[in-house]
Amino acid sequence: MPKRLLMTSDLHQHSGKWDLLLKAAIREQPSVILIAGDLLPKQRGIPAQRHFFPELRRLLTVLRDQLGARVLLFLSNDDGHFLESLVDDLETDGLCVNMNQRVYRDGGLVFCGMNKVRDYPFGYKHYCVPDGDWVSDPIQYCGEGITFNEKGQEQRIPDLRRYLLTKPSLVAHLNALKSQLQPGEMARSVWLVHQPPASLGMDICADGRKVGSPGLLKFIQDSQPLLGCSGHIHESPHQPGGQWVAKIGDATWVQPGQMGAGLYYVTLDIADDYVVTNLRHSVFGEPINGTFAKGSQAFERTRIRKANRLAHLLGVEE
Repeated sequence: MPKRLLMTSDLHQHSGKWDLLLKAAIREQPSVILIAGDLLPKQRGIPAQRHFFPELRRLLTVLRDQLGARVLLFLSNDDGHFLESLVDDLETDGLCVNMNQRVYRDGGLVFCGMNKVRDYPFGYKHYCVPDGDWVSDPIQYCGEGITFNEKGQEQRIPDLRRYLLTKPSLVAHLNALKSQLQPGEMARSVWLVHQPPASLGMDICADGRKVGSPGLLKFIQDSQPLLGCSGHIHESPHQPGGQWVAKIGDATWVQPGQMGAGLYYVTLDIADDYVVTNLRHSVFGEPINGTFAKGSQAFERTRIRKANRLAHLLGVEE
Protein backbone atom coordinates (compact mmCIF):
# COMPACT_ATOMS: atom_id res chain seq x y z
CA MET A 1 0.00 0.00 0.00
CA PRO A 2 1.46 3.40 -0.95
CA LYS A 3 2.33 5.81 1.84
CA ARG A 4 0.87 9.31 1.45
CA LEU A 5 2.92 12.30 2.65
CA LEU A 6 1.81 15.89 3.14
CA MET A 7 4.69 18.38 3.17
CA THR A 8 4.49 22.04 4.17
CA SER A 9 6.48 24.77 5.90
CA ASP A 10 6.35 28.27 7.36
CA LEU A 11 3.01 28.06 9.16
CA HIS A 12 4.17 31.00 11.28
CA GLN A 13 2.75 33.37 8.65
CA HIS A 14 -0.43 33.33 10.75
CA SER A 15 -1.88 30.90 13.29
CA GLY A 16 -4.90 30.16 11.08
CA LYS A 17 -2.60 28.14 8.81
CA TRP A 18 -2.65 25.41 11.47
CA ASP A 19 -6.44 25.09 11.26
CA LEU A 20 -6.10 24.90 7.48
CA LEU A 21 -3.54 22.13 7.93
CA LEU A 22 -6.08 20.15 9.94
CA LYS A 23 -8.66 20.52 7.16
CA ALA A 24 -6.07 19.60 4.53
CA ALA A 25 -5.09 16.50 6.50
CA ILE A 26 -8.72 15.38 6.65
CA ARG A 27 -9.05 15.87 2.91
CA GLU A 28 -5.72 14.33 1.89
CA GLN A 29 -5.50 11.48 4.44
CA PRO A 30 -1.71 11.44 4.80
CA SER A 31 -0.02 8.90 7.00
CA VAL A 32 2.86 11.32 7.59
CA ILE A 33 2.81 15.13 7.78
CA LEU A 34 6.16 16.92 7.46
CA ILE A 35 6.53 20.57 8.47
CA ALA A 36 9.89 22.03 7.47
CA GLY A 37 10.24 24.66 10.18
CA ASP A 38 8.94 28.07 11.25
CA LEU A 39 5.99 26.74 13.23
CA LEU A 40 5.08 29.47 15.70
CA PRO A 41 3.25 32.77 15.11
CA LYS A 42 5.55 35.72 15.63
CA GLN A 43 3.18 38.71 15.51
CA ARG A 44 3.63 39.32 19.26
CA GLY A 45 7.37 38.69 19.18
CA ILE A 46 9.48 35.58 19.59
CA PRO A 47 9.39 35.44 23.44
CA ALA A 48 5.57 35.31 23.31
CA GLN A 49 5.58 32.21 21.10
CA ARG A 50 5.38 29.93 24.15
CA HIS A 51 1.71 30.96 24.52
CA PHE A 52 0.88 29.13 21.27
CA PHE A 53 1.85 25.71 22.61
CA PRO A 54 -1.54 24.84 24.21
CA GLU A 55 -3.19 25.44 20.82
CA LEU A 56 -0.44 23.49 19.07
CA ARG A 57 -1.04 20.60 21.48
CA ARG A 58 -4.77 20.64 20.67
CA LEU A 59 -4.18 20.55 16.93
CA LEU A 60 -1.56 17.81 17.10
CA THR A 61 -3.88 15.76 19.32
CA VAL A 62 -6.61 15.88 16.68
CA LEU A 63 -4.15 14.93 13.94
CA ARG A 64 -3.04 11.92 15.97
CA ASP A 65 -6.30 10.72 17.49
CA GLN A 66 -8.74 11.39 14.65
CA LEU A 67 -6.55 10.90 11.60
CA GLY A 68 -3.76 8.66 12.85
CA ALA A 69 -1.22 10.91 11.14
CA ARG A 70 2.36 11.04 12.36
CA VAL A 71 3.68 14.64 12.40
CA LEU A 72 7.39 15.29 11.86
CA LEU A 73 8.55 18.85 12.47
CA PHE A 74 11.19 21.15 13.90
CA LEU A 75 11.64 24.73 15.00
CA SER A 76 13.60 26.98 12.68
CA ASN A 77 14.89 30.50 12.18
CA ASP A 78 11.78 32.43 13.24
CA ASP A 79 11.01 30.15 16.20
CA GLY A 80 12.52 30.74 19.62
CA HIS A 81 15.16 28.04 20.10
CA PHE A 82 14.67 28.29 23.88
CA LEU A 83 11.26 26.63 23.34
CA GLU A 84 12.83 23.38 22.14
CA SER A 85 11.95 21.61 25.40
CA LEU A 86 8.25 22.31 24.77
CA VAL A 87 8.51 20.54 21.41
CA ASP A 88 10.22 17.64 23.19
CA ASP A 89 7.30 17.53 25.64
CA LEU A 90 4.90 17.16 22.71
CA GLU A 91 6.99 14.27 21.41
CA THR A 92 7.06 12.63 24.83
CA ASP A 93 3.25 12.64 24.75
CA GLY A 94 3.24 11.00 21.32
CA LEU A 95 1.98 14.05 19.43
CA CYS A 96 4.89 14.64 17.04
CA VAL A 97 8.50 13.76 16.27
CA ASN A 98 11.03 16.55 16.80
CA MET A 99 13.26 16.26 13.73
CA ASN A 100 15.91 18.77 14.83
CA GLN A 101 19.20 17.14 13.70
CA ARG A 102 17.48 13.78 13.86
CA VAL A 103 17.21 10.51 11.93
CA TYR A 104 13.86 8.76 12.35
CA ARG A 105 12.86 5.45 10.75
CA ASP A 106 9.27 4.54 10.01
CA GLY A 107 7.71 1.99 7.67
CA GLY A 108 10.84 1.49 5.57
CA LEU A 109 11.43 5.21 5.08
CA VAL A 110 14.28 7.06 6.76
CA PHE A 111 13.49 10.66 7.70
CA CYS A 112 16.33 13.14 8.29
CA GLY A 113 15.85 16.66 9.69
CA MET A 114 18.14 19.73 9.64
CA ASN A 115 16.88 23.19 10.62
CA LYS A 116 19.91 25.45 10.09
CA VAL A 117 20.07 28.24 7.46
CA ARG A 118 22.59 30.51 5.77
CA ASP A 119 22.99 33.93 7.34
CA TYR A 120 20.56 36.64 6.22
CA PRO A 121 19.98 40.35 6.95
CA PHE A 122 17.46 39.79 9.74
CA GLY A 123 18.37 40.01 13.42
CA TYR A 124 17.79 36.59 15.03
CA LYS A 125 20.91 34.50 14.41
CA HIS A 126 20.65 31.32 16.48
CA TYR A 127 19.92 29.07 13.49
CA CYS A 128 22.41 30.72 11.10
CA VAL A 129 25.56 28.79 10.19
CA PRO A 130 28.32 29.11 7.59
CA ASP A 131 27.65 27.69 4.14
CA GLY A 132 30.89 27.22 2.24
CA ASP A 133 32.47 30.64 1.72
CA TRP A 134 29.27 32.36 2.88
CA VAL A 135 29.67 33.25 6.54
CA SER A 136 27.71 36.47 7.18
CA ASP A 137 25.40 38.38 4.88
CA PRO A 138 26.95 41.74 3.85
CA ILE A 139 23.54 43.36 4.46
CA GLN A 140 22.46 43.49 8.10
CA TYR A 141 19.31 45.21 9.37
CA CYS A 142 20.06 44.86 13.08
CA GLY A 143 23.76 45.54 13.56
CA GLU A 144 25.60 42.37 14.59
CA GLY A 145 22.34 40.58 15.38
CA ILE A 146 20.77 38.99 18.44
CA THR A 147 20.09 35.63 20.02
CA PHE A 148 18.22 34.65 23.20
CA ASN A 149 19.27 32.90 26.37
CA GLU A 150 17.42 29.86 27.69
CA LYS A 151 14.99 32.11 29.57
CA GLY A 152 14.01 33.87 26.35
CA GLN A 153 15.88 37.06 27.18
CA GLU A 154 17.41 38.90 24.24
CA GLN A 155 21.21 38.83 23.97
CA ARG A 156 23.22 41.10 21.67
CA ILE A 157 25.93 39.47 19.53
CA PRO A 158 29.14 41.55 19.74
CA ASP A 159 30.84 40.13 16.62
CA LEU A 160 28.59 38.31 14.15
CA ARG A 161 31.30 36.77 11.97
CA ARG A 162 33.17 35.39 14.96
CA TYR A 163 29.88 34.07 16.41
CA LEU A 164 29.02 32.24 13.17
CA LEU A 165 32.51 30.80 12.69
CA THR A 166 32.23 28.97 16.01
CA LYS A 167 29.47 26.80 14.52
CA PRO A 168 29.63 23.70 12.30
CA SER A 169 28.72 24.50 8.70
CA LEU A 170 25.41 23.69 7.04
CA VAL A 171 27.02 20.85 5.09
CA ALA A 172 28.64 19.51 8.27
CA HIS A 173 25.17 19.24 9.80
CA LEU A 174 23.93 17.35 6.72
CA ASN A 175 26.92 15.00 6.74
CA ALA A 176 26.43 14.30 10.46
CA LEU A 177 22.97 12.97 9.62
CA LYS A 178 24.20 11.08 6.57
CA SER A 179 26.81 9.32 8.71
CA GLN A 180 23.97 7.74 10.74
CA LEU A 181 22.43 6.00 7.71
CA GLN A 182 22.96 2.35 6.96
CA PRO A 183 23.92 1.08 3.47
CA GLY A 184 20.95 1.43 1.13
CA GLU A 185 19.04 3.85 3.35
CA MET A 186 19.90 7.04 1.44
CA ALA A 187 17.84 5.86 -1.55
CA ARG A 188 14.75 5.66 0.66
CA SER A 189 15.46 8.71 2.79
CA VAL A 190 13.22 11.78 3.09
CA TRP A 191 14.96 15.01 4.11
CA LEU A 192 13.39 17.92 5.94
CA VAL A 193 15.71 20.95 5.52
CA HIS A 194 14.42 24.47 6.17
CA GLN A 195 17.08 26.11 3.99
CA PRO A 196 16.31 25.70 0.25
CA PRO A 197 19.00 24.60 -2.19
CA ALA A 198 20.50 26.99 -4.73
CA SER A 199 19.81 27.07 -8.49
CA LEU A 200 16.43 25.30 -8.50
CA GLY A 201 14.08 28.29 -8.34
CA MET A 202 13.24 27.60 -4.70
CA ASP A 203 15.26 30.45 -3.19
CA ILE A 204 14.10 33.60 -5.01
CA CYS A 205 13.17 36.57 -2.82
CA ALA A 206 10.63 39.23 -3.78
CA ASP A 207 13.46 41.59 -4.76
CA GLY A 208 15.01 38.95 -7.04
CA ARG A 209 17.88 37.93 -4.76
CA LYS A 210 18.67 34.21 -4.80
CA VAL A 211 19.60 32.99 -1.34
CA GLY A 212 19.75 29.20 -1.67
CA SER A 213 22.55 26.99 -0.47
CA PRO A 214 25.07 25.67 -3.02
CA GLY A 215 26.27 23.29 -0.32
CA LEU A 216 22.82 21.73 0.04
CA LEU A 217 22.46 21.44 -3.74
CA LYS A 218 25.78 19.58 -4.03
CA PHE A 219 24.80 17.35 -1.10
CA ILE A 220 21.60 16.37 -2.95
CA GLN A 221 23.48 15.83 -6.21
CA ASP A 222 26.11 13.63 -4.57
CA SER A 223 23.94 11.75 -2.07
CA GLN A 224 20.75 11.20 -4.11
CA PRO A 225 18.10 10.87 -1.40
CA LEU A 226 14.63 9.77 -2.43
CA LEU A 227 12.91 13.02 -1.49
CA GLY A 228 13.36 16.32 0.33
CA CYS A 229 11.38 19.36 1.42
CA SER A 230 12.55 22.90 2.18
CA GLY A 231 10.81 26.18 3.04
CA HIS A 232 12.11 29.57 4.28
CA ILE A 233 11.52 31.72 1.17
CA HIS A 234 7.73 32.00 1.19
CA GLU A 235 7.36 33.86 -2.10
CA SER A 236 9.83 31.92 -4.23
CA PRO A 237 7.38 29.74 -6.21
CA HIS A 238 5.63 32.91 -7.42
CA GLN A 239 8.77 34.70 -8.61
CA PRO A 240 10.01 34.71 -12.23
CA GLY A 241 11.98 31.48 -12.55
CA GLY A 242 10.51 30.12 -9.33
CA GLN A 243 9.31 26.56 -8.96
CA TRP A 244 8.00 24.33 -6.19
CA VAL A 245 9.40 20.98 -7.34
CA ALA A 246 12.55 19.79 -9.09
CA LYS A 247 14.37 16.60 -9.99
CA ILE A 248 18.08 16.44 -9.14
CA GLY A 249 19.18 13.18 -10.69
CA ASP A 250 16.85 10.62 -9.12
CA ALA A 251 16.05 12.84 -6.13
CA THR A 252 12.79 14.80 -5.89
CA TRP A 253 12.87 18.07 -3.94
CA VAL A 254 9.94 20.35 -3.10
CA GLN A 255 9.55 23.84 -1.65
CA PRO A 256 5.82 24.57 -1.22
CA GLY A 257 6.13 28.29 -0.43
CA GLN A 258 3.60 29.98 1.89
CA MET A 259 1.59 33.04 0.89
CA GLY A 260 -1.80 34.68 1.42
CA ALA A 261 -4.75 33.28 3.32
CA GLY A 262 -4.66 29.70 2.00
CA LEU A 263 -2.35 26.83 2.93
CA TYR A 264 0.47 25.94 0.58
CA TYR A 265 1.39 22.26 0.79
CA VAL A 266 2.46 19.34 -1.37
CA THR A 267 1.01 15.84 -1.30
CA LEU A 268 2.59 12.76 -2.82
CA ASP A 269 2.53 9.00 -2.56
CA ILE A 270 5.53 6.75 -2.08
CA ALA A 271 4.92 3.37 -3.66
CA ASP A 272 6.07 0.09 -2.18
CA ASP A 273 9.11 0.15 -4.49
CA TYR A 274 10.05 3.65 -3.19
CA VAL A 275 8.95 5.58 -6.26
CA VAL A 276 7.46 9.05 -5.69
CA THR A 277 4.08 9.35 -7.43
CA ASN A 278 1.00 11.60 -7.53
CA LEU A 279 2.83 14.84 -6.76
CA ARG A 280 0.42 17.74 -6.35
CA HIS A 281 0.61 21.27 -4.94
CA SER A 282 -2.42 22.73 -3.17
CA VAL A 283 -2.20 25.95 -5.23
CA PHE A 284 -0.22 25.13 -8.38
CA GLY A 285 -1.62 21.65 -9.04
CA GLU A 286 0.43 18.92 -10.71
CA PRO A 287 3.96 19.44 -12.05
CA ILE A 288 3.83 20.74 -15.59
CA ASN A 289 6.90 18.99 -16.99
CA GLY A 290 5.40 15.49 -16.95
CA THR A 291 8.48 13.77 -15.49
CA PHE A 292 6.75 12.55 -12.33
CA ALA A 293 4.94 9.23 -12.06
CA LYS A 294 1.24 8.61 -11.55
CA GLY A 295 0.14 6.17 -8.87
CA SER A 296 -2.77 3.86 -8.12
CA GLN A 297 -6.22 5.27 -8.91
CA ALA A 298 -7.77 2.68 -6.58
CA PHE A 299 -5.69 4.07 -3.72
CA GLU A 300 -6.89 7.58 -4.60
CA ARG A 301 -10.55 6.54 -4.59
CA THR A 302 -10.11 4.89 -1.18
CA ARG A 303 -8.50 8.05 0.17
CA ILE A 304 -11.39 10.21 -1.00
CA ARG A 305 -13.98 7.92 0.60
CA LYS A 306 -12.12 7.95 3.91
CA ALA A 307 -11.71 11.73 3.78
CA ASN A 308 -15.42 12.32 3.18
CA ARG A 309 -16.40 9.97 5.99
CA LEU A 310 -14.01 11.56 8.49
CA ALA A 311 -15.00 15.11 7.55
CA HIS A 312 -18.63 14.19 8.19
CA LEU A 313 -17.82 12.62 11.58
CA LEU A 314 -15.77 15.64 12.69
CA GLY A 315 -18.21 18.18 11.32
CA VAL A 316 -15.48 19.86 9.28
CA GLU A 317 -16.60 21.74 6.19
CA GLU A 318 -14.43 22.96 3.35
